[in-house]
Amino acid sequence: MNEKLPAQQNLSSQNRLSEAWINAIFEEFHGRFGNPFFAKFQSGSLDANGNDQGVENAKTVWAKRLAEFTPEEIARGVNTEYSYPPDLDAFRKACRPQLDYESAFHEAVSQMHLRDEGRDSWSNPAIYWAAVELGSDIMGANYHTVKARWKAALDKAIEGVRIGLNDTVIPQRPKLLSAPQRRDKEYSDVAKKELAKINVILNTEPAWRRKLREKGTSISVQKVKPAVEHLPEDKVGQELTI
Repeated sequence: MNEKLPAQQNLSSQNRLSEAWINAIFEEFHGRFGNPFFAKFQSGSLDANGNDQGVENAKTVWAKRLAEFTPEEIARGVNTEYSYPPDLDAFRKACRPQLDYESAFHEAVSQMHLRDEGRDSWSNPAIYWAAVELGSDIMGANYHTVKARWKAALDKAIEGVRIGLNDTVIPQRPKLLSAPQRRDKEYSDVAKKELAKINVILNTEPAWRRKLREKGTSISVQKVKPAVEHLPEDKVGQELTI
């Protein structure tokens, strides 16, 4: 059905769904349910254009009552599988189904974990924005410990999506940049001097070892490998002779 809907920029005008969208919705349901759909509204009285006044009145009411819905919500309502020709109330509920707070919470926790791997998938953008609102507080938390905060956050997110404050499209998680790497193995002169100091320290005989040596205690000593192999040999300590 999505391809049949007119351009989204013409979705609503003057607090009502555009005529093009209403006609597309009615044509879709007429195609799926046949005359029983129009029969719900027909009055038998025709206007000057030959249109049934009951159907035209229904379109007017639908246009007003659907003005607050987003294009994604309208598409959700149209694509819902109905077992009967929907009336306006049934269609509105399908466009914006009532969320179960606890189920939405568990979805938020699981999808935020998957988001670290870029594999998250959200059934409703409001759940994502509510999860963002609570941040790390929901990770590993028990639902009942954050129930009140979660409900408030989800209600806020639902309203935010409705009025356009929150985007209906979940933003992609930005990729983390890897640490910058040197293009070659050469260190700067300053870095070489500092590394030379470190190598001297590493290869200098500690006081406790010197005292043992002076007492005649035999100690096996291994030369410490330079921190940077390509530093000049005279910059590092030499093997101690005991």
